[in-house]
Order: sequence, then C-alpha cells, then structure tokens
Amino acid sequence: MNCVRTPDNLVQQRLDQELADVLMAVTTNSIARHLQILNGQRKAKGVNQYDK
Repeated sequence: MNCVRTPDNLVQQRLDQELADVLMAVTTNSIARHLQILNGQRKAKGVNQYDK
C-alpha cells in the first residue's frame, strides 16, 4: 500500500510523534517514581539485597 504525503498526513504524523514523546516521558517518570518507592520500601523493611 502506497502512502501519499498530503499536508493532512504530515500534520497527523507530527501529532502522533508528539503524543509518543509525551507518553514516553510520562512512562519514564512513572517508572522512575515507582522504582524510588520500591527502593525506599525495601530499605525500610531491611531486606537482604543478596537474597534471591
């Protein structure tokens, strides 16, 4: 299937890319926040980091 580049398609591609960038930033921040919370919980419980 051939994709014809029209102004509407270019606008949609730009919007899709902006949305993807925002979602990746939000996801990255969320993952970092959850890792910090889990790390804090692990330290608070005195978990042995060498246990498997």
